[in-house]
Amino acid sequence: MAERDYAYAVGRIRVLETKLLPLGFFERLLTTPTVEESVRMLSETEYASRETAGDFEDILEEQLGQLYQFLREQTADAPELLVFLQRWDVHNLKLLVVAAGRGQPSKLGLIPFAELKKMVDGSLPSALPKEINEVLADLPEYGPAQAAAFDRAYYRYGRRILEKSSKLLGAYWRARRDLLNLQIFLRLRKSGAPVEEFELFMVEPGYIERERWVENYTQSSLSLASLVNNTPYAHLGRDEEVINALPILEREIDNFLLEQIKEAKSIPLGIEPVIGYLLAKEREILNLRFVFAGKKNKLPVETGRGRLRNVYI
Repeated sequence: MAERDYAYAVGRIRVLETKLLPLGFFERLLTTPTVEESVRMLSETEYASRETAGDFEDILEEQLGQLYQFLREQTADAPELLVFLQRWDVHNLKLLVVAAGRGQPSKLGLIPFAELKKMVDGSLPSALPKEINEVLADLPEYGPAQAAAFDRAYYRYGRRILEKSSKLLGAYWRARRDLLNLQIFLRLRKSGAPVEEFELFMVEPGYIERERWVENYTQSSLSLASLVNNTPYAHLGRDEEVINALPILEREIDNFLLEQIKEAKSIPLGIEPVIGYLLAKEREILNLRFVFAGKKNKLPVETGRGRLRNVYI
């Protein structure tokens, strides 16, 4: 779609951005004495009209489903938007192919699970991106390799759409690939897995060439600062606390990626503000999940505070 086609959608998004929850709200939510008090606080926000009874995870999933449907309607299923939503179909594909149908499918996929199953067995024409269809046509023999192949295909699909569409979204997707590889790199290296396993699971690199990932993996002493040097996230390699604690690294990666997409707020037309709002709202729901899971499990306030991600505003 041409940029002018998003004018109405961007206007709606600008209004909705003013209703995003600030970080201070989550801080206050963390310190409420009971779950009931937290729910009461939440009822004073735009979530007031939502059903608050039942399992909170189900409620948050329903919120995401409503968000996705709204954005699809506003953009007439813009290809850039579908890239971000299609990850739930990839999740369901892994359940069907890798886990032989075991596990709970996500309701957030673009393709209903029953239809996706027919696409996998060939009784229904595939509506999946060509990169994923190529994996289905030539599946690796065992489960982990199949899962890795789907992930690599998903990120190739995203690159094909986003780098052609937008400088901002292309840069975001490039960083996202590298930072996913960084998490895989550190997790597997810490567990003592061979470099071949890392090469299996890594997705197509962004700013950091594949050879540099492999060379650093096999070095006896790791210099992460050298690996991520000359990238937009070089600061991650200079913080020992971040390097040595994967939960902290994951938080800082999430914060970096949201900060990068904030540039969308200065773009008057185009799909970028829509994607920015999508990621902002997903972050809001993630923070709510952290808060309520912490309260349910009676975690210390400081533990919950350490898990919170920055927000879009």
